Amino acid sequence: MQFGNVILLIITSTIVLYAIFLFVLDFNLIQEKISSFKINYLPIILILVTLSIIPLFIKWHFLLKNCEIEIPLAKSIAVFLSGMAFDITPGQIGALMKSQILKTSSNIPRTKTAPIVLVEKVYDLIGAILASIIGIIILGLDPYLIIIVILVLATIFFFMYYRPAAELFFNLITKTKFFSKYVENLSEFHEIIQKSTNVKVATICIILAVTYWFLISVAVYYTLIAFDIDVLDYFKVLSIYATSSLLGAISFIPGGIGITEGTLAGLLTLEGIGVSTALILSVMIRIMTLWYLVCIGFIALKFTGAFSFKKDFLKEE
Repeated sequence: MQFGNVILLIITSTIVLYAIFLFVLDFNLIQEKISSFKINYLPIILILVTLSIIPLFIKWHFLLKNCEIEIPLAKSIAVFLSGMAFDITPGQIGALMKSQILKTSSNIPRTKTAPIVLVEKVYDLIGAILASIIGIIILGLDPYLIIIVILVLATIFFFMYYRPAAELFFNLITKTKFFSKYVENLSEFHEIIQKSTNVKVATICIILAVTYWFLISVAVYYTLIAFDIDVLDYFKVLSIYATSSLLGAISFIPGGIGITEGTLAGLLTLEGIGVSTALILSVMIRIMTLWYLVCIGFIALKFTGAFSFKKDFLKEE
């Protein structure tokens, strides 16, 4: 199946899933909740969501410069935004498309940028884990969950730093046509990863990743306020959103769709919000965060001319 068809399938499946979510609810309740939305909050929410990705862009551009990959700022922004279109792929693996865009537009080898994209997403995951740990503590959830997320984190760094483990992992994934294009020189690949994960670089990138979660949670907080939900303080919103997003990410379901919404709704009900209302809120929050940014990503793809790489991406060179 072509990659474009996969994206279309994911979007179609999401629409169907959201329709099912809303179908099981009372239509009058849906109408009541949507009509209660304070429209004057919409520009504020969208501005906050847009501002939240600034730390992520700084992280992306910083990692490129750290590996001596120099591209104009405008192109870097366009490529970064394009990558958001693929946030709905399983585990956000579609972010590797950024490597293809850079190869097509700037003739930068994919093997030089693919490890940067990988490390970039690892830092995003670490940011989610740290925000989630705060959430687990605040929400009073099972402390064993903290141990689980720490073990996940430790496993990631083990495969990144321990050369034999890294070689075993990459030798396995490069047997597939998709990944073989990105890991041609294992030694160079591992060298770039190590250069992108030294203490100084890691500290800066983790701070930027955590900053994103704090900013996006402000947007989620105001989304709830816009729906007249004022029973949660900001830090509970941060913990709920980060925890549900993390579970969606590690599920490896495209975009965490269904998992993130279900977890988000479940955690909101624990805070005294009705099940039906929580389901409606979870869908609306995802539309204003994930899907708003995915739309920006597709617009950026058009401007980068990235659609022309479909044949390049799907065929061996």
